[in-house]
Amino acid sequence: MSVFIVNTRDDQSRFRLRGARRIAARAAMLSVLWTCTGCGQKPPPANVEGTVRLDGSPLDNCLITFLPQLSQKEPQRHASAVTDERGHYRLRLADQREGASLGPHRVTVQDLSVSTGVRRRDHGTADLEIGRSPPTPMRRSRVPPRYSSSAQTPLRQEIRAGAQRIDFDIR
Repeated sequence: MSVFIVNTRDDQSRFRLRGARRIAARAAMLSVLWTCTGCGQKPPPANVEGTVRLDGSPLDNCLITFLPQLSQKEPQRHASAVTDERGHYRLRLADQREGASLGPHRVTVQDLSVSTGVRRRDHGTADLEIGRSPPTPMRRSRVPPRYSSSAQTPLRQEIRAGAQRIDFDIR
Protein backbone atom coordinates (compact mmCIF):
# COMPACT_ATOMS: atom_id res chain seq x y z
CA MET A 1 0.00 0.00 0.00
CA SER A 2 1.21 3.43 -0.94
CA VAL A 3 0.90 6.50 1.14
CA PHE A 4 0.78 9.94 -0.45
CA ILE A 5 1.60 12.93 1.57
CA VAL A 6 -0.13 16.05 0.39
CA ASN A 7 1.60 19.30 1.05
CA THR A 8 -1.26 21.78 1.27
CA ARG A 9 1.01 24.78 1.68
CA ASP A 10 2.71 24.07 -1.66
CA ASP A 11 -0.65 23.66 -3.44
CA GLN A 12 -1.95 26.90 -1.98
CA SER A 13 1.10 28.84 -3.13
CA ARG A 14 0.75 27.40 -6.65
CA PHE A 15 -2.92 28.39 -6.70
CA ARG A 16 -2.04 31.92 -5.55
CA LEU A 17 0.68 32.17 -8.20
CA ARG A 18 -1.75 31.16 -10.96
CA GLY A 19 -4.29 33.68 -9.66
CA ALA A 20 -1.65 36.42 -9.57
CA ARG A 21 -0.67 35.61 -13.17
CA ARG A 22 -4.29 35.79 -14.28
CA ILE A 23 -4.74 39.13 -12.56
CA ALA A 24 -1.53 40.45 -14.15
CA ALA A 25 -2.66 39.26 -17.60
CA ARG A 26 -6.08 40.91 -17.16
CA ALA A 27 -4.47 44.13 -15.96
CA ALA A 28 -2.18 44.14 -19.01
CA MET A 29 -5.13 43.60 -21.33
CA LEU A 30 -7.11 46.37 -19.66
CA SER A 31 -4.19 48.77 -19.98
CA VAL A 32 -3.96 48.00 -23.72
CA LEU A 33 -7.70 48.55 -24.09
CA TRP A 34 -7.48 51.75 -22.07
CA THR A 35 -4.78 53.20 -24.33
CA CYS A 36 -6.69 52.22 -27.47
CA THR A 37 -10.03 53.72 -26.51
CA GLY A 38 -9.35 56.47 -29.02
CA CYS A 39 -8.26 54.02 -31.71
CA GLY A 40 -10.58 53.92 -34.69
CA GLN A 41 -12.51 57.04 -33.70
CA LYS A 42 -12.85 60.04 -35.96
CA PRO A 43 -10.48 62.92 -35.27
CA PRO A 44 -11.98 65.76 -33.25
CA PRO A 45 -13.70 68.37 -35.41
CA ALA A 46 -12.00 71.59 -36.36
CA ASN A 47 -13.32 74.83 -34.85
CA VAL A 48 -14.38 77.11 -37.69
CA GLU A 49 -15.73 80.65 -37.58
CA GLY A 50 -15.74 83.59 -39.93
CA THR A 51 -17.76 86.28 -41.67
CA VAL A 52 -20.04 86.22 -44.71
CA ARG A 53 -20.25 89.42 -46.74
CA LEU A 54 -22.10 90.42 -49.88
CA ASP A 55 -20.15 92.99 -51.89
CA GLY A 56 -18.33 93.99 -48.69
CA SER A 57 -21.44 94.35 -46.49
CA PRO A 58 -22.09 91.79 -43.73
CA LEU A 59 -24.93 89.35 -44.42
CA ASP A 60 -27.14 88.74 -41.40
CA ASN A 61 -29.70 85.95 -41.00
CA CYS A 62 -28.09 83.62 -43.54
CA LEU A 63 -27.59 79.89 -43.19
CA ILE A 64 -24.07 78.85 -44.10
CA THR A 65 -23.54 75.12 -44.58
CA PHE A 66 -20.29 73.22 -45.07
CA LEU A 67 -21.02 69.99 -46.96
CA PRO A 68 -18.17 67.48 -46.92
CA GLN A 69 -17.29 66.03 -50.29
CA LEU A 70 -18.16 62.36 -50.14
CA SER A 71 -15.39 60.01 -49.11
CA GLN A 72 -15.32 56.29 -49.83
CA LYS A 73 -13.66 55.60 -46.47
CA GLU A 74 -16.16 57.05 -44.02
CA PRO A 75 -19.23 59.24 -44.14
CA GLN A 76 -18.82 62.71 -42.71
CA ARG A 77 -21.42 65.09 -41.38
CA HIS A 78 -22.23 68.58 -42.53
CA ALA A 79 -21.78 71.61 -40.31
CA SER A 80 -23.82 74.79 -40.37
CA ALA A 81 -24.49 78.12 -38.67
CA VAL A 82 -26.70 81.19 -38.94
CA THR A 83 -24.96 84.53 -39.33
CA ASP A 84 -25.55 87.31 -36.82
CA GLU A 85 -26.05 91.03 -37.57
CA ARG A 86 -22.32 91.41 -38.26
CA GLY A 87 -22.30 88.45 -40.69
CA HIS A 88 -20.36 86.37 -38.16
CA TYR A 89 -20.85 82.60 -37.90
CA ARG A 90 -19.47 79.69 -35.85
CA LEU A 91 -20.01 76.19 -37.25
CA ARG A 92 -21.75 73.36 -35.39
CA LEU A 93 -22.22 69.74 -36.34
CA ALA A 94 -25.68 68.14 -36.49
CA ASP A 95 -25.27 66.84 -32.91
CA GLN A 96 -24.68 70.47 -31.79
CA ARG A 97 -20.99 70.02 -31.05
CA GLU A 98 -18.94 73.00 -32.14
CA GLY A 99 -16.81 72.50 -35.23
CA ALA A 100 -16.72 70.83 -38.63
CA SER A 101 -15.31 67.58 -39.98
CA LEU A 102 -11.92 67.64 -41.67
CA GLY A 103 -11.34 67.60 -45.42
CA PRO A 104 -12.69 69.32 -48.54
CA HIS A 105 -16.15 70.94 -48.39
CA ARG A 106 -18.65 72.67 -50.63
CA VAL A 107 -20.15 75.72 -48.98
CA THR A 108 -23.70 77.00 -49.49
CA VAL A 109 -25.22 80.28 -48.31
CA GLN A 110 -29.00 80.65 -48.02
CA ASP A 111 -30.84 83.86 -47.16
CA LEU A 112 -33.25 83.14 -44.29
CA SER A 113 -34.91 86.56 -44.46
CA VAL A 114 -36.82 85.53 -47.60
CA SER A 115 -40.48 85.27 -46.68
CA THR A 116 -43.95 85.21 -48.20
CA GLY A 117 -45.31 87.30 -45.35
CA VAL A 118 -48.01 84.74 -44.54
CA ARG A 119 -48.24 83.49 -40.96
CA ARG A 120 -48.56 79.74 -41.03
CA ARG A 121 -50.13 77.48 -38.46
CA ASP A 122 -49.00 74.16 -39.93
CA HIS A 123 -46.07 75.26 -42.11
CA GLY A 124 -47.99 74.19 -45.21
CA THR A 125 -50.25 75.57 -47.89
CA ALA A 126 -53.41 74.92 -45.84
CA ASP A 127 -52.98 78.34 -44.25
CA LEU A 128 -53.77 80.22 -47.42
CA GLU A 129 -57.22 81.24 -46.29
CA ILE A 130 -59.92 82.05 -48.81
CA GLY A 131 -61.33 85.55 -48.62
CA ARG A 132 -58.23 87.08 -47.06
CA SER A 133 -56.19 89.72 -48.75
CA PRO A 134 -53.43 88.30 -50.92
CA PRO A 135 -50.12 87.70 -49.16
CA THR A 136 -47.39 90.24 -49.48
CA PRO A 137 -45.09 89.51 -52.38
CA MET A 138 -42.15 87.24 -51.72
CA ARG A 139 -38.95 89.07 -50.90
CA ARG A 140 -36.11 88.17 -53.20
CA SER A 141 -33.03 86.57 -51.75
CA ARG A 142 -30.06 88.85 -51.25
CA VAL A 143 -27.80 85.90 -52.09
CA PRO A 144 -27.40 84.95 -55.76
CA PRO A 145 -29.07 81.56 -56.45
CA ARG A 146 -25.87 79.75 -57.36
CA TYR A 147 -24.63 80.02 -53.75
CA SER A 148 -27.77 78.30 -52.41
CA SER A 149 -27.34 75.12 -54.45
CA SER A 150 -24.87 72.45 -53.34
CA ALA A 151 -24.45 71.40 -56.98
CA GLN A 152 -23.75 74.91 -58.31
CA THR A 153 -21.95 76.70 -55.49
CA PRO A 154 -18.50 77.96 -56.47
CA LEU A 155 -17.45 78.07 -52.80
CA ARG A 156 -15.00 75.32 -51.83
CA GLN A 157 -13.02 75.12 -48.61
CA GLU A 158 -10.50 72.71 -47.10
CA ILE A 159 -10.95 72.21 -43.34
CA ARG A 160 -7.82 71.34 -41.37
CA ALA A 161 -7.45 70.33 -37.73
CA GLY A 162 -7.50 73.11 -35.15
CA ALA A 163 -9.14 76.52 -34.93
CA GLN A 164 -9.44 78.56 -38.11
CA ARG A 165 -11.16 81.64 -39.49
CA ILE A 166 -12.80 81.41 -42.91
CA ASP A 167 -14.33 84.56 -44.41
CA PHE A 168 -16.44 84.70 -47.57
CA ASP A 169 -17.18 87.75 -49.73
CA ILE A 170 -19.74 86.71 -52.30
CA ARG A 171 -20.83 88.75 -55.31
